[in-house]
Amino acid sequence: MKDRQAELEQNIVAENLAGFYKKIEPYSKLILTAVVIVIVALIAVGLYSSGEVAKRSDATLQLLMENPEVASQYPDTVAAAWSLLFQGNESLAQGINSLYQDRDEAETLLSQAKDQFSDARAASKETLLLSRANLGLGMAAESLGEIDEAIDAYKRTVDANESEAMVAVAQERIDRLSNPDTVEFLAWFSDQDFSPADPSLPPELPGASSLPDLPDLDLPDLNMGDDLKSSDEPGAPIEGGLELPETTEPETTEPETTEPETTEPETTEPETTEPETIEPEAATEPEAAEPAAEKTEETAE
Repeated sequence: MKDRQAELEQNIVAENLAGFYKKIEPYSKLILTAVVIVIVALIAVGLYSSGEVAKRSDATLQLLMENPEVASQYPDTVAAAWSLLFQGNESLAQGINSLYQDRDEAETLLSQAKDQFSDARAASKETLLLSRANLGLGMAAESLGEIDEAIDAYKRTVDANESEAMVAVAQERIDRLSNPDTVEFLAWFSDQDFSPADPSLPPELPGASSLPDLPDLDLPDLNMGDDLKSSDEPGAPIEGGLELPETTEPETTEPETTEPETTEPETTEPETTEPETIEPEAATEPEAAEPAAEKTEETAE
């Protein structure tokens, strides 16, 4: 019974397939062509994707190798955008250094840096790259004295909101450029040419008369405890300060001209130990004579 039921089901499936084939038979060539096209398209997409991956990998490698031609060899890639950013940073640094050596060359380098930063900003929508490109563009414009363009670039850096540090740096530059003193200084600086007449000489500095005036610096009085006036007598000595000696004229104690004792070497003459001339005592008569005298005295008595 089960075998019979299975045969009936197989027959039904076969009949349905045969009917379906008869319906699509007029369109079989068209369907086959479409299937082939889909397969070829999938293969092409796979090859293109693998080629793009290889291209991006090669571009990244060349970027790490500091190849300056990455932007031209691999356009429309993230590596090309970063290459433009790095080139802009290099041009910016060279331009700022040249401001004190060759004004014309500095302006050329700074303008080139602006173009490179603008191209880098347009080549990618990555937040990090946009933030750095706008910051570099603002610094280049500021170095050229283009205040409005610099402020606009710094505001875009703030809007990118890459990090708190970048936002703080950009906002600080905006605040400084909003100060009239800074604007006046940049206007003065943009008119200066520090390049020496002789390239072998160091760059000249402007004269003091051409420098902008410094702001008034009103410093508070120093409370040193000195209450003296020009017409007042000296008051009490200041407590807690340095005790200075009285203003009495110092005694002109001439330094003792302690002439070094001319300790002449003692001419220790050798003691002329003359032999003692022991003179014989003239008055001392020989003792033997005394008893004779005594005898004469006795006889006289």
